[in-house]
Parts: sequence; structure tokens; C-alpha cells
Amino acid sequence: MRSPLRTGHAPQRPGRRSARLVVLWLAVAASACDLGLPAGRAPHVEGNRLDMMDQPKPKPQRAEISGGVAAGSLMPPPGAVAVDELPYPFTQAQAAEAGQALRNPLPHTPEVIAHGAFVYDNVCITCHGPRGAGDGTLTLLFPKPPSLMTQRVRDWPDGEIFHRPMRGQGSMPSHARQLDARDIWSVVHYIRQMQSEEPVAPPAAAPGGRT
Repeated sequence: MRSPLRTGHAPQRPGRRSARLVVLWLAVAASACDLGLPAGRAPHVEGNRLDMMDQPKPKPQRAEISGGVAAGSLMPPPGAVAVDELPYPFTQAQAAEAGQALRNPLPHTPEVIAHGAFVYDNVCITCHGPRGAGDGTLTLLFPKPPSLMTQRVRDWPDGEIFHRPMRGQGSMPSHARQLDARDIWSVVHYIRQMQSEEPVAPPAAAPGGRT
């Protein structure tokens, strides 16, 4: 039997093996450090500078590849609109024109009326009251709105009722940022439902006591 000491391969000492592991670990750690990159660049975990993370590409705060202006600060071009969004074409003073041009695209169904009631009870009720009489809680601090049950409002086309919360009227601001078109058209159906159930309210008194 040959002695293991005579095989020609001296056994490695534990100290040497540990030293090699330390050197290997230091090499890996050094390659993971992304030293020398420009200030503000996030460090890479790879040692190869040709990786896909180190390439020109748009980022919100990088200005060197977007004409010297950070992309996150660029304003959209004039007239740009969001995808699937169309600007509302009528000004605040064009309520009659809106009434003639717009038609309620939603069916008068229980589901639509229920959604209109939900929106009304969460947005409109504070001023217009639970049944559209203009007796909401905010009328203690702000001018009371006319009743939605008057014959005048009943005679408005659906598009004219839709126009009021879209553009605002009097002390009521525009609700176009809080509600989308489906919400407001649903409220129109709900108002029509209430008008079919409530008696006609007297006309609102004009300034000076006139009606």
C-alpha cells in the first residue's frame, strides 16, 4: 500500500484554503462596487460595464439625454389630452347650447339610477338636500340653491342639467375633477326619477322679492 504522503500531491493546509477564500471574496466585493460612475448614478451589482443596466435610456430625473431638461419636468405640448379623454366643448355660459347638443347616453335602468343615487348622496346632497329641495346642510353657511323640483328645472333638457355640475354655477364649483361623465349622467337619471315622485316646487324667489 502506498503512503498518501508519496502520491506527489501534498495536502493543502487549512490556512492556505482560508486565505484563498478571503481573496476570492474580496474580488467579488470589489467587482460589485461601481466606483468611477458619474455622481447621481445608482451603483450596479455587476462588474461588467457593458451590461444592459448601463445604457442611455429615458429616466424622469436624467437631463443629459433629453436636451438638458429633466424629463420629469417637461410639460406636455399645447393641446395635448389624455388617452380616451375629450375636452368638454362648452363654456360655463353655454348651458342652453349644451342642453341642445348633449343627449344622455345611459339607459334609464334601475342599475343606472342606483348609481346616480349613490353619487348624489355622496356629492350633491350636502347642498341640494335629500330630495333636491335645496335644503342641504351646507345651506346654513352658503346660499341656498334653487330646488331641482321646480318646473323650470323639469323643463331643462338632460344636457343642461349635465352641464351645471360640469362647469359649475353660482356658488357651486365644477365637479368635473371629482366625477366622470358616467357619474353625472347617472345623477341626471336619478334627478329625473325624483322629479317623477316629488310635487312641483314653487319657482325660486328672485332678488327683490320677485318670482
